[in-house]
Amino acid sequence: MNKNKKIIIITIISLIVLTGIYLLYNTYALTTKTTNNGDYYTINLTDSNIVSLAANEEKTVIYQINNTNNGTVSYGVAYNNSNIEVKVYSDSKDKATGTIGANDNKYIKLHLKNKTSSNTTVEITAVMGYENGGDLIVPSDSTLVTGTYTAPLTLTKYITNLYNNSTKTPVKNNSITYQYDTTHNLMKDTAGNIRYYGATPKNYVYFNCESYPSTNCELWRIIGVFDGKIKLMRNSTIGSYSWDTSASSVNSGYGINEWSQADLMKLLNPGHESESVGGSLYYNSKSGGKCYSDQNNATTSCNFTSTGIKDTTRNMIAETTWNLGGWDSTNIYSNVMYEKERGTTVISNPSDDITRATTWTGKIALPYPSDYGYATDLSKCSQTLHDYASSTDSYACRSNDWMYSIITNSGSITGWLLTPYSGAEYVAFNVHSPGYVTNIYDVGYAYGVAPVLYLGSNQDIVAGDGDGSQSNPYQLKA
Repeated sequence: MNKNKKIIIITIISLIVLTGIYLLYNTYALTTKTTNNGDYYTINLTDSNIVSLAANEEKTVIYQINNTNNGTVSYGVAYNNSNIEVKVYSDSKDKATGTIGANDNKYIKLHLKNKTSSNTTVEITAVMGYENGGDLIVPSDSTLVTGTYTAPLTLTKYITNLYNNSTKTPVKNNSITYQYDTTHNLMKDTAGNIRYYGATPKNYVYFNCESYPSTNCELWRIIGVFDGKIKLMRNSTIGSYSWDTSASSVNSGYGINEWSQADLMKLLNPGHESESVGGSLYYNSKSGGKCYSDQNNATTSCNFTSTGIKDTTRNMIAETTWNLGGWDSTNIYSNVMYEKERGTTVISNPSDDITRATTWTGKIALPYPSDYGYATDLSKCSQTLHDYASSTDSYACRSNDWMYSIITNSGSITGWLLTPYSGAEYVAFNVHSPGYVTNIYDVGYAYGVAPVLYLGSNQDIVAGDGDGSQSNPYQLKA
């Protein structure tokens, strides 16, 4: 299945001519974004019912038929290129053949596949006839669509369906009522993102494999579904490194809290191979290099040949726009922190004269403070992020937060978060080893790094294999 699935919406208006065979006239395309059962599509507009396909390309087409006649008629969908395979989706709203009432519309979801190694086109048409007039009369150069296409199950759709089809339990936190799916440990935040929460959710997935599907992989965790994409975090840190560091002449060697040029960003992402220290070593699974590990540009040896991103995995990572809005306090709840992360508050007039960006586009980053906050069970944790290490209810916040053991290595280290502190030039948020979110440490320190990334929106999973538990994780198809 083409991972860059496209959807073309072609609207066909059928005009009824007397009482004979009904012909098609005017065409146009809809312009709205479409989502269907958790699948998100990009619409390529067209003013024709002729669809172009590149060599071996697959496309999804939603074909609309409008009956402007005063009576019911029979219809069928046909196509005119034998090198193209056209089938109707099993979850299509309407069938490829049937009857259509007066002034009614049918929406037929079609899967098109170019079976050749050359670019080609196919014309999709509607064949109309009497309601009780026998078989449809199909033109000699056309073929009726009769086959059914069942789309591979995507991880996005699977998790979305788990949540949507479950019984919900209201959970109130900071005067906000969330809807919890307590069966699958899923919840929806104030922005509509679906997230896993609690101490032991079944959100394990095999990732960074030598081949797909496979169990010879690393364990990663599913944070949730965001804008139609799966957000993952590695199930353990890759080591402890500086978020950023600098020479003693810049911010006293403490580093600069600007992620778009941070040393850690350059370690995790492609395109920085020219850097003498850390440059893209993790992304390229390289060894024999140095990584920044303390203030004043201090370095340490680092080797990512076994823990770095593998060749078969790099093209599965989606380039994403990450938000870099900052804030000056952790005495806030997750929903407020989420808004701050997507805001425009940054340090003003920094002494290092570097303008702080509010977004960054790249592949691999770190968890947000709100990710860590929402990962706890809010029915048991009523604290602000600053108090997640509170002993209230037997340390309920950290002990019911599945991210805690990953980011802090079960309380033995402090772990980095993505969001910069807006009150200083050289501080970023982190999870201190006891479990609370803080903003009192400079980015030059070597703290734990748990990579976070997004998968493409149409990443398939092996249906029936894996239940998301640690012993039986979900398996992906490349």
